[in-house]
Amino acid sequence: MVSFITKIAVAAVAFAVTVAPAVADPVYMIAQVKIEDQESYFDDYGTAVFPIVMGTGAKVLVATPTVKKLEGEWDGNWTVVIEFPSESAAMDDWYNSAAYESVRELRFATTSLNNLVIAPGFVPVAQ
Repeated sequence: MVSFITKIAVAAVAFAVTVAPAVADPVYMIAQVKIEDQESYFDDYGTAVFPIVMGTGAKVLVATPTVKKLEGEWDGNWTVVIEFPSESAAMDDWYNSAAYESVRELRFATTSLNNLVIAPGFVPVAQ
């Protein structure tokens, strides 16, 4: 009986491993923008972009006008950090999507500085 139960358990684990989706590593979008027309930026762009971003499974980690510059140039007045579940979610489902293409111009129309980067999370060097 133990042998039969063991075989079923092993088969169940093997099945779960073969059908489990691959887990992608999250990426982070870091934005520094200088908003010139706050009302239009938040009413027009913010209202339109938020559902697109959230539809990718992303999490907004930071969205603030308040930062403490330690070094270098940081001329924006709005900083955003968003965690996307994968690079595909960030690039395909958000930034390069048809939905965002129609919204991107709203950001350009209300800002004078747009610095956006996508960066992977920290992966320590194996020892």
